[in-house]
Amino acid sequence: MEDVVAATEQIEDFFARYTGYLTAGDIEGLVGSYNYPALAVTAMGCLAVTEPQQSRDFFNQGQQFYRSRGIQGVRARDVITDVEVPGIWVGRVVLENLDSSGSAVGVENNAYQVVTAPDGSRRIAVSTPLDAYGPDQSEGAGQQA
Repeated sequence: MEDVVAATEQIEDFFARYTGYLTAGDIEGLVGSYNYPALAVTAMGCLAVTEPQQSRDFFNQGQQFYRSRGIQGVRARDVITDVEVPGIWVGRVVLENLDSSGSAVGVENNAYQVVTAPDGSRRIAVSTPLDAYGPDQSEGAGQQA
């Protein structure tokens, strides 16, 4: 059995980097933040994300959705570790949506399972939005779906 590689960044730093990519619209940065295959688990079902192109398509669409609603940035707030073992972090994160002045205009509550890749980087393996979605609401760009 191979040894588990230690993560090269703290989980808070990973989510700061991830939300920086969301804010900047850095699609390739976002694509690189996911493990492949990954799993998006929502109240509507599960989706295997097996190819980086699925992430590119999703985040391109998500950027348009957010920008059209005046959301210009995202920051990670309340990063909560439920359990961490070598190579795997499981927890919850509040993603705070920001307008052009940096003021909060909403939040998204998400759960993640994050794995450590062979190079020590962290990557999202499972993402789950925790907010209830009614018939006129949709998921945010922070989640693969």
